[in-house]
Amino acid sequence: MSTNNSHPSRVGRYVIAEPIGRGALGEVYAGVEEHVGRRVAVRVGTIGDLRVHQQARVTGQVAHPNVVSVLDLGEDEGHPYAAMELLDGASLDAGGAVMLRSLDARLQVMEQVCAGLQAAHERGVIHGHVKPSHVFVTHDGAVKLLDFGAGDGRPDAYAAPEQVAGEGASERSDVFSTAAVFHFMLTGRQPFNSNAAVSTDLPPAIPDTAAPEALSRTLLKALDKNPARRHQSINHLRAEIEQVRVIRQGDRDRVLKAAFDRYRDIEVLLAERRALGKRLGIASMDREYDQALARLASAFPEFARGDSGAAVHTDAARAAEALARLQLWHNEVLAAVSVLKSSAGVRK
Repeated sequence: MSTNNSHPSRVGRYVIAEPIGRGALGEVYAGVEEHVGRRVAVRVGTIGDLRVHQQARVTGQVAHPNVVSVLDLGEDEGHPYAAMELLDGASLDAGGAVMLRSLDARLQVMEQVCAGLQAAHERGVIHGHVKPSHVFVTHDGAVKLLDFGAGDGRPDAYAAPEQVAGEGASERSDVFSTAAVFHFMLTGRQPFNSNAAVSTDLPPAIPDTAAPEALSRTLLKALDKNPARRHQSINHLRAEIEQVRVIRQGDRDRVLKAAFDRYRDIEVLLAERRALGKRLGIASMDREYDQALARLASAFPEFARGDSGAAVHTDAARAAEALARLQLWHNEVLAAVSVLKSSAGVRK
């Protein structure tokens, strides 16, 4: 394994560009596969420590869009290494959670995490150590689960109580750890401060501003100390999260339609204002009408193209904000129209 001053220059057939991370099992580097040109992430372990291979083999059993792809295993001068797809983004503990600026985005990530774990469980593969550093979010919002079978056997504050007690990992322990990660995504803090707290303390309540009550109830159920009282599978957890998203989306769609209708009402009122102004001989009305339409379209571009479907990617918070602002705008234009009607002697 040839090296330069700061990191290996190559590992096996991979030319190393730079270090990109460090985990319990060793350094991770960005590299390029020689002759092929494929960009990869290469994890290099210490001499004689085959956990890098063991972990990669477990992860590699799961072929799924939400699980990182393992491409190659090898050894270089006694150092075991594993090559994986190179990801562009960040793990939840290293900025990935900050990238999720809305509850809708967080719900989408939650569903993807559950989808990746369900694919693993269907193959008899348990993650055993779900935590924020093992959930990677790419810049386009895709989730990649890392490091199945990871860790050194010592539980942390994201482990299930039965793992803390020395029992092995299971699907139900993955449910618990996943819910703990989701709690972190919503609150910015881990739900338990220590291994002991995992077994004895209740997780802190999730503020209403961070999650609807139905989602909070779902996560509290998944965080039950008793595995038998948790969701039966990660897919059951996913189904409840999806239900929250669908209900939220329905609410959002109703608000979006109301906002879209209000936008069109304002356009009609502006046209009526122009007609009344011209009737009263106000020379500037055409210019004012064009300027008002331009300001309206600039403030609400998602409604300006004449198709309510254009706003499909607007999240619930933005939809509610848009409706409130459009209502104020509508009231102002309606008041101006009423004044012109009085001046023109038009009955209201």
